[in-house]
Amino acid sequence: MKKLIIIVFIALSIFANANECNNKFFSYSNSINQNERMSIKDFLNLLATQKCGINIVYDDEEAKKIVSEKMPFVKIKHYTLKQILDLLLSKRDLFYTVDNDTLEVSFYKTKTYKLDFLTSSRTGESNLDATDSKVKNTYSFDFWDKIEDNIKTILKNTSIDFKPPVIDKSAGLITVTGTKKQIKEIDKYVDNLMSRLTKEVLIDVKIYTVELSRSHKTGIDWSKLNISLNNAAVPMNHFASQLVGKESIFNSATFNLDGLLNFLAQNGNVNSLSNPKIVTLNNQKAIISVGDTINYKYASSVVNNPNASPSIQYTIDSKFVGVVLDITPQINDNGDIILSIAPRISSFKNPNQLTNPNRDMPPDTRDNTMLSIVKLKDNDTLVLGGLITKDDTLNVNGVPVLKEIPLIKYLFSSREKITNRKELVFVITPHIIDFSKKKTLRDLGFGQIK
Repeated sequence: MKKLIIIVFIALSIFANANECNNKFFSYSNSINQNERMSIKDFLNLLATQKCGINIVYDDEEAKKIVSEKMPFVKIKHYTLKQILDLLLSKRDLFYTVDNDTLEVSFYKTKTYKLDFLTSSRTGESNLDATDSKVKNTYSFDFWDKIEDNIKTILKNTSIDFKPPVIDKSAGLITVTGTKKQIKEIDKYVDNLMSRLTKEVLIDVKIYTVELSRSHKTGIDWSKLNISLNNAAVPMNHFASQLVGKESIFNSATFNLDGLLNFLAQNGNVNSLSNPKIVTLNNQKAIISVGDTINYKYASSVVNNPNASPSIQYTIDSKFVGVVLDITPQINDNGDIILSIAPRISSFKNPNQLTNPNRDMPPDTRDNTMLSIVKLKDNDTLVLGGLITKDDTLNVNGVPVLKEIPLIKYLFSSREKITNRKELVFVITPHIIDFSKKKTLRDLGFGQIK
């Protein structure tokens, strides 16, 4: 015991006064024998309270239990007050703060995180129905429920005992109470989450229709498309037969929109249907639709009236006919963009339904759907084709007036069924919007309209 007193006296004799504790260096050593060491709590009383005039507050029982343990063997020289507190408290997973003349020590900490995100949830379904197989892609996404589940999992994996997080969806606040390890993991998770959430993708989409000529009724022959590679034009079928699997060669190809349009013009008349540019957050859906909304009414109920004839009540509804493009971008850690693409094309089975003023039932439509997931580099271009629509029209030619008279109209008229086939082509270019770098509108695909 006498030896211990001498060691403490020597150590504390060089401590600075209370007003200079934060700006001084301290030296200290204790006994190798654990039984001769004081507890961490007693040492803090000597250092913080007696020599520096700092009051100590322990917030929970776990903190009191830990500081009651014996001091580790230390031999330090020229340590600041913060370094000593880190050595004794932080390394034992204790939180501490020094505010003026108060040292607050705790085993648990409550921290609130603010996430700027919409409170809405999304559900949906995409279907691809073929003759022999069906593909169904359903999704249900609630951001805050997912965040709550993830945080609970992190807290549980870090420590068996954990307190559930408190989430205020309307205010965008997450409050977590946990140990030092738990708070550290939640900090890392929230930082990574915010880094991903704040990334945005501008998706440049060009939609073209190609009215197929008689010689291309089965669709565009994409094997005849030439790709510019090393200042030379290389046919697509050469890639397909000779270079499969050599991704670096494919990546060295360059895209030229004018060349693509010239190629499409060889297959029929080319028309630009739409050229939208849409910005969406990482992992969030972007939906582009081009078409018509057809309104119709149908008898929904019959109301019996004892004093009059039954009356029919009608309900007005609508159906969209046209092109819907559903795109979800995801940016991975390498800066690549994974696109989930689901185009859907609908058209009338009978075009006369559009001009019929008596729409008392939903129009019959044909639907073509494609589901695809691809990985692109920033500013790479993807070309999607192969979705073909067919329109059947009946042309009546003949002598005016006479061709309308019953019975004899067939003598003065002729009927011709014309089938028009159109293939839709999507040209998709995603751009990652990096707010740390300055980009002009032209860099993001604006300024040139095709």
